[in-house]
Amino acid sequence: MIKRLFTPFRIGKCELKNRIVMPGLASFLVENDGTITAATIEHYRLRAAGGPAMVIMEACSVAPEGIVSPHQARIDDDRFIDGLSRIARAIKSGGAVPAVQIHHGGRQTSARVIGRKPVAPSPLPCPSIRGEVEPLSIGRIRELVALFGRAAERAVEAGFELIEIHGAHGYLVNQFLSAFSNIREDAYGGDLEGRARFAEEIVREVKRRIPGDIPLSFKISAQEFVPGGLTVEESIEILKILVPAGIDIVQVSAGNDATPEWICQPMFMEKACLAGSAETVRKALDIPVMAVGRINDPFVADRIIASGGADL
Repeated sequence: MIKRLFTPFRIGKCELKNRIVMPGLASFLVENDGTITAATIEHYRLRAAGGPAMVIMEACSVAPEGIVSPHQARIDDDRFIDGLSRIARAIKSGGAVPAVQIHHGGRQTSARVIGRKPVAPSPLPCPSIRGEVEPLSIGRIRELVALFGRAAERAVEAGFELIEIHGAHGYLVNQFLSAFSNIREDAYGGDLEGRARFAEEIVREVKRRIPGDIPLSFKISAQEFVPGGLTVEESIEILKILVPAGIDIVQVSAGNDATPEWICQPMFMEKACLAGSAETVRKALDIPVMAVGRINDPFVADRIIASGGADL
């Protein structure tokens, strides 16, 4: 018997009719200049009509060099607001709360895609692409913080009711957080506090620019499953910095650009394979938690919610 999965939940202005969320998943249905298509809109309308309380639109790049594919959605210019607003309306018409993920790919792209060297915290190439990268200057880091803030403003203008910062899966924010990809020796590297500084500044900037009732989510790879990578314990310490900075909910994922099997888990992995990490985070922090990772059975999902392992 399902007990809690279909109970309501509130976060900020968002009244969720149940505990089911569609996380941000790349569709790559946009044009090769980031323009939203009819197929993109229909994709999200149908996902919302399926019954989740909230649908998080796929990662939208905050800068032209942040895309990982020519067909990635973008939010780095006002010209994208109209298309994004049509997606937000489609999600809402389907009965779900519209949310969106803001993102920068960092080193997890190539010169073929963006026409220049990818940027990264450090001169360490992406394990799966292996192209030369350009370490970010402090000046450019500060510009990127502002770009995340402006992207969040556009998201609100487009009608999205929750903003999520993509800090997972080996993308730029994750690259700063992890000693696996960040060997800087300045204020944005070194110890955990330094490695978390970029994310903290983004959170504060986004929170400053959006209305107070718009909740802010942060997606984190709580475990990277690589030597020197993030662990659940270290991720909790990072979140202890980010929660006071302004995040309202955290989505607990896993994996990076060297361990993609933990990002899109194959069928042989057990159901709810990351739920334990979500529960550990939830017990350590006074903040709502979204669990992900092969939660494709309503009875399993209900047990996670009912046992206090996650809120969504």
